[in-house]
Amino acid sequence: MTSWRYYANTAVADTLRKTGGGNLSTSDTSIYAGSGAPVGYPTSFPWILQIEPGTANYEMVLVNSGAGTSASPWIIARGQDGTTAKTHTSGVAIAHTMSAVDLSTAASHYAAGSSGSPVHNLPAAAWLAGAFQTFFESTTTAAQSSLSWSSIPQTAQHLLITASGRLAETSALADDVAVQFNGDSGAHYSYMSQYSLFSGSLTQPTANNGYALTSAPLFRLTASQGGAAVNVGGGFAFIPNYTSASFNKMAYCVSGGGDGTSSFIDMRTRIACWNPAAQAGITSIGLIAPSGGFNVNCQFCLYGIG
Repeated sequence: MTSWRYYANTAVADTLRKTGGGNLSTSDTSIYAGSGAPVGYPTSFPWILQIEPGTANYEMVLVNSGAGTSASPWIIARGQDGTTAKTHTSGVAIAHTMSAVDLSTAASHYAAGSSGSPVHNLPAAAWLAGAFQTFFESTTTAAQSSLSWSSIPQTAQHLLITASGRLAETSALADDVAVQFNGDSGAHYSYMSQYSLFSGSLTQPTANNGYALTSAPLFRLTASQGGAAVNVGGGFAFIPNYTSASFNKMAYCVSGGGDGTSSFIDMRTRIACWNPAAQAGITSIGLIAPSGGFNVNCQFCLYGIG
């Protein structure tokens, strides 16, 4: 890959002189400007100098040091950017300009997002759009008891689930949406929650847990007693290393709901564990509503990360 080069807009074209006099052979690497005092050339290195531009004897060299005077000549690398070292007569034209290689390198960099080529020596996962993949985006259009995603791609490292919505349940302020992985309804789930609830008075942080369950609570959504129909609940769940066939799966969740103008707010943090009879990557996810189901316009999204 071409390293950084310097350029100046003020360089004045000059003529070629070789240190020690005479013509420039194909192996000479020390030159200076015939004017004796080159004007406007870069003072940081390296930079490109053209010898005999616009002729059949054209050569591009890389200037690595020097001031371009007889006392401090330019030290050059010959035959750069697709040109070859040639013999040049003393006094021929020299000029500082841009190289096509720099433009090509920049163009390759712009295209790297779609080609998968490395940029800035970072792995593709650090910058490619594919590092954050949208797997599913689902919105309920009618009341329904559950929602599922199948054939989840195994092309990411981690999963992120987001939820936003409201339950049709008529006898609760809020309630939990449970999760099952790979259609497993065996007693293979456990969880622990910590929560606070404010409904006229504030409950102190409380914890609960369960194990050997057929599903695990994941999200807390509002329900009908949580106030106006616009009062929404939801949250997110992060599931690391979801393709592993060596370990059980953990979900780390934050969720809750509330009303900005009345005395109801519910916040839950929890971890959920799935330990199936045989370890496997997660290929499907089911979200299960409590009695009454999901209301319309609930949105659940599944993303792949990494």
